[in-house]
Amino acid sequence: MKNLSILAIVLGMLGQPMSAHAGDDLDQKHADVTMNVGLFAKISGLDDFALSPVDKDGNAGAIYRGSDTYRLESNGHVRVSLSGSALKNGADEVVTVYELDNSGPHFDTAVGEKHNSEHIVSAEAELGDISEQIAGAYKSRITLTVSAL
Repeated sequence: MKNLSILAIVLGMLGQPMSAHAGDDLDQKHADVTMNVGLFAKISGLDDFALSPVDKDGNAGAIYRGSDTYRLESNGHVRVSLSGSALKNGADEVVTVYELDNSGPHFDTAVGEKHNSEHIVSAEAELGDISEQIAGAYKSRITLTVSAL
């Protein structure tokens, strides 16, 4: 009879929920954490630069060249565009050609990639006849613009 009572107690305990012990996981849920990073780009290191004569200074048809390096850093696909006007001294001007990386007035970074490299901006001017432009200092301004693609 005593054995039967112990058996009944044990069987009764098996039907009861067990108590949780410290450290037992009682429940678990999951959540995804997300964010979107916006497209951004920055130009740094662009400085003023001067064109120097390749030929005899001031001579008809003399070529003047100059360049500077700058860094483009972007976290995605962007276009860099260069704009600039003729070099001017008062009413006189000398037509000037500007290029980025010796390949034209703009370039695009690779699709789906980050970018962090140095690039070259260059300018070239050619004098006309000796009497077409006055001697002296000429000046222009260039602008590099980064836009999203």
